[in-house]
Amino acid sequence: MMGSERLWFARIRAAIDHPVMGPLLYRLNVNRLVISKMARGHVYSDPSWLTGDRLLAKVATARAKGARYGSARFITGALDRVGNRTAFLDLAKRANVPILVIHEGDTPPKSHAEMEALADLPSVKVERLPIGKLAIHEELPDIVLR
Repeated sequence: MMGSERLWFARIRAAIDHPVMGPLLYRLNVNRLVISKMARGHVYSDPSWLTGDRLLAKVATARAKGARYGSARFITGALDRVGNRTAFLDLAKRANVPILVIHEGDTPPKSHAEMEALADLPSVKVERLPIGKLAIHEELPDIVLR
């Protein structure tokens, strides 16, 4: 994510950080409907997994005091240590520990591409599972633990 996208994302963060407008904008984007839609789209394989108490817990986490700052920075890439795949892979190459990547085919395309790029490194072991998306560890812990 480079160039004009970074400027756009900086503007989003500034809006979310605004003391009056920020909480209102953030609140519009962290309600049950939006969180459920995001979860079904790219986080969980089973659309019915995030319902009831689980959904309420996610909403409460998203609405916790100060949550908007971390959330906005995560979504806009401001927490990323690197700006491109080459730098990302360089960090992985320099790691002094084995790396385990667990994912499967329903992982969103951009995330899937990064995980597969890691697979080419000698210190990386990849486990491709039959189901799951980005939160496979949360939704299907028994499969992940195998």
